[in-house]
Parts: sequence; structure tokens; C-alpha cells
Amino acid sequence: MGNKNKLPDILTKEELIKLFEAMIRPKCVIACFVALVCGLRVREVCSLQISDINLERRILKIRDSKNPNRKKQGNYGKDRIVPIPEVAISPIKKWIEIVEGGKWFLPSAKSPDLRLRTKTLHIWFSEARERAKLDEVDYIVKYKKKTQHREDTAIYKFRFHHLRHFYATYIYEKTRDLYAVANLLGHNQVTTTQIYAKVSDKQMKETIDFAFNTPIKTQIFEKNPLAAVNYAIPEIAKREKTPLEILEDRFARGELSDIEYQNKIRLMRLAKDHLKDKKEDKMGVQIREEKISQ
Repeated sequence: MGNKNKLPDILTKEELIKLFEAMIRPKCVIACFVALVCGLRVREVCSLQISDINLERRILKIRDSKNPNRKKQGNYGKDRIVPIPEVAISPIKKWIEIVEGGKWFLPSAKSPDLRLRTKTLHIWFSEARERAKLDEVDYIVKYKKKTQHREDTAIYKFRFHHLRHFYATYIYEKTRDLYAVANLLGHNQVTTTQIYAKVSDKQMKETIDFAFNTPIKTQIFEKNPLAAVNYAIPEIAKREKTPLEILEDRFARGELSDIEYQNKIRLMRLAKDHLKDKKEDKMGVQIREEKISQ
């Protein structure tokens, strides 16, 4: 079995290009594109209805998405709103015109009244992955009792869900806002989203590059001051972080548990309130002394 604590592999931009170039079905291309730029699960993109797409407001309404607290009976989960990037408006609009006003964004080939099956989309993705030569096996799921319909299963390094992983990592590296990523993905707890802070190595690379390139920058400046003008200083090196930001970073990387994080936040607030009260008391004493002196 695979390790549940294993961090997911993230597709590079070059691998994404190879993957999309290997797709021969237009329906597969638009499905993967929307999943990539909106961070959708395979079930969410297959269940997407035309009426839930608002191009004017640039939003998608995801109905009944995954919810770990769902009941066994009734609806699957909860609804959420996902913004559509500007770059995706034109392709989505053209695809809706091709569908010609049907109910489903991805209608089945059998009937326009049926949606595309998730199994079909998984098969199409697998075919493209094989053509792109990205079909490396991550691990094998072995079953103790094998049957005709239950044999050892190969789990591949890159699966459809990795489009969502790329989306989340990309947003996190651009914003450093784990809470915004959690909201976009529809996670109930930000702890579920922590994985993207762990797989992102951009901040670490920026720190190392800045540390090792500082002497190089000095040499460049001495030889040609204009050449050093565009040297970018990473955010991490521009200013000292506040105690709260340090705590949030440690929490995002999984160095602190939920309880430890909340306790430290609580202590920080108590200390802040104590200093505030102390400052107010000091000001009160000063005012009384001034009145007496008058």
C-alpha cells in the first residue's frame, strides 16, 4: 500500500504542456483545463452544469461537493463558489457554444441529458498520460484476496487529481495565503491544505539563492551598477516577520499541531492585552500626576 503521509508529486509546467499536447479528445482537453485553472475534483468537473457558470461575474457554482461530514443519506456534501481566471473565460465561452445550450458542461456521448462519467474521464486522462510518457508507477496496491475483478492495482505518479494539486500549489506560491487556498479548494480545515506549504519549495529556493547570491550581486554592482538594478530581493529577506506570521508559517509547515497553534495564539493575545492594560495604567498615572502638578 502507499504511504498516506507521502507528499504528492507536483506536475511541472513542462510536464503539463506535454500532457495537454497528448490529449486528442476536445472534451478531455476542456475538462482538464477547467479542473486545472479552477482546482476542481474529477466529480466536480463532470457534474458541472451550464447554469452554474456565470461568465459575466467570472464564477462557477460547485454543487454538492465533497464534505467529510456528509450524511450517508441525502446530498453528498456542500456548495461552494469558485472564481474563474480571466484567461479561462474565452475557452469556456467557446465550449459552451459548441455544447449548444445543453444542461451539462460535459455531456455524455450517449445522450445530451446525461453527464460524462468520471470513469470515462479517468480513462481519457490515462491515455494522454501514457502518450506523454508520464505513466510512471508510484506504488502498487496489493490485495490479500485476489479475484477476477480485484487484482493488484498500479497507482501512477500523476493522476487526474494532480491538476488540482498543481492549482493549489501555484496559488499558494503566488499568494503565501494558506487560508485563501483552503477556501478555494473547499477544505473545512486549513490543516488539510498544509500539504501545499510542505510541497512548495519556492520560498526555500528564494532564501538559499538570496543567501548565496548576495556576494555575486555586490560584484555585479561594483562592475556595473545598472546591471544590479533589477536584482530581485525575495519577500522573505525584505523585512522581519511578525510573531503571528512566524506562527502561521510554522503551522502551515506542520511544525505545530492545531492545539499548539491555538494555545500560542491565545498566549500572544493575552500578552498583547496585558501590555495594553499596562500602557493604559501608565498613561492614567501620568495624567493624574499632571493634574496634581497643575
